[in-house]
Amino acid sequence: MDAFATLVDDAARAAGLNDYQLSALIGLMQPGNRVFGPKQVARLRRGRQRHYDGVLVRRLIEVLELKPTEAWAAVLEASGLEPPEDVQRDLWERAATRRMTAAGRVASQAEGARSAAPQFATDQDVDGKGPSRHQAREAA
Repeated sequence: MDAFATLVDDAARAAGLNDYQLSALIGLMQPGNRVFGPKQVARLRRGRQRHYDGVLVRRLIEVLELKPTEAWAAVLEASGLEPPEDVQRDLWERAATRRMTAAGRVASQAEGARSAAPQFATDQDVDGKGPSRHQAREAA
């Protein structure tokens, strides 16, 4: 099942809506006063919808109070339907932030690995004038 179908199904279940009720809430869609019937809703909720219409996606976002950026990202992944420009900008910014966060996480993990590297005792301490910590402990 694709991510958008999962979002829609989860939101509809949380709202207590069956396929008929969700179809009625979607209502007539312009242009042409098209209807998205209960059978089509059932297909969508079960991940059998191949292509998404922008008008339908907007209505579902509105009716189910979905997060637009999350919903459009799922639609883009599932069917390749491009989101509106304002949502595209948000998706681009989220992706850039995710990449920067991941890069920062990798850098901090690398830094943590360096600082957590074991310190091996040598025969002499740092200034070369006395026994190492290990040798001093054994002598005591």
